[in-house]
Amino acid sequence: MENPRSELKDMNDMVCVVTGANSGLGKATATELARLGARVVMVCRDEGRGRDAQAEIKAAAELARPSRADTVDLCIADLAVQEEVYHLGETIRANYDRLDVLVNNAGVFLDTRRETVDGIEATFAVNHLAPFLLTHLVLPRLQETAGRVGEARIINVSSEAHRGASIHFDDLNAEKGYNPLQAYAQSKLANILFTHELSRRLEDTGVLVNAVHPGVVNTNIWRGSGWISRIARLFAWLYKRPEEGARSVVYLAASPEVAGVTGQYFKETEIVNPSPEAYDEKVETRLWAVSREMTGLVEDTPDESPSE
Repeated sequence: MENPRSELKDMNDMVCVVTGANSGLGKATATELARLGARVVMVCRDEGRGRDAQAEIKAAAELARPSRADTVDLCIADLAVQEEVYHLGETIRANYDRLDVLVNNAGVFLDTRRETVDGIEATFAVNHLAPFLLTHLVLPRLQETAGRVGEARIINVSSEAHRGASIHFDDLNAEKGYNPLQAYAQSKLANILFTHELSRRLEDTGVLVNAVHPGVVNTNIWRGSGWISRIARLFAWLYKRPEEGARSVVYLAASPEVAGVTGQYFKETEIVNPSPEAYDEKVETRLWAVSREMTGLVEDTPDESPSE
C-alpha cells in the first residue's frame, strides 16, 4: 500500500523516538518521520554508526524541509543493558517536554544463546524487556502529551513469526535449551501480548498502542554468523527494502486513519488477527508481572493506569 506524505499528518513540532535507528527499518522510519517535520530522537547502540546515520537523516530532512535539518537528535544506549535503558528513559524525560510517538523497533535474532550483563537471555532481553522497560519510563511524557494535544502513539514492531509460539514461563532464560527461531518467535509474541495489555491499561488516556508486522525486511537483524542467518541471506533478494517496510510503521505513527485505533495488530497497514495465543489475557497479565519483576519496576509506579 502506497502512503504518500500528503495522506499523513504534518508532524511539525512533534517529537518521535525511534530505537534501532542507525540502520535498516529504524533508519528508514526515522528518515521519513524527519521528512514529515518531526523532531526525531534516534536511539542507537554504536555512536559512530549513529552519527553517520544522523548526518544522512539530517540531509534527507533538509531536502524535504530546509528549516528542519537541526531536528534529528541522537541518544546512545545499549538496550541489552537495563541500566542504560533506565538512563535513556531519564534522558528523554529530561530533554523533551513532549513525546508524540515511540517506535519500539530495535531487535535481534541470535543464532546462539547469549546472556546480557543482567543475566538474561539476550533475545528476550532486547526484543521484549527493553521496549517494555523503555515504554514504562517514558510513559509519563506520552500521557502528558496526549492530555495536551489529544493523542500520543506507541508502535511495537512485531512479526508474523509469532504464530505458533508460546511464552515459556518455566524457562524464559532458555537455560534448558536454546532454539533461535523459537526464541525470536516468543519475543515477537511477547510484543503483541504487551501491546494488548498496555492498551487496556491506557484506555481513555489518548495514548494509542499498536503492534505491526512490517513485512520481511532486509535488515541487519539477519546478518549473524550461524546457518539460519546464512540461509536468510540467500533469500534476501525476496525481502522488502527498509524504505518499503518503514511505510507501515510511519503509517501507524502519522496517519489520521489510525486516530483512536489501539490494541491492534497490523500486517503492514491492515488490521489482522494475531495468533490465538496473543489473546490469552491470563498470559498477558502474567507476562506483565514477570516483565516488571525482571526489569526492576516497582508495583506502585505512578505512570500507568489500572487495568480495571
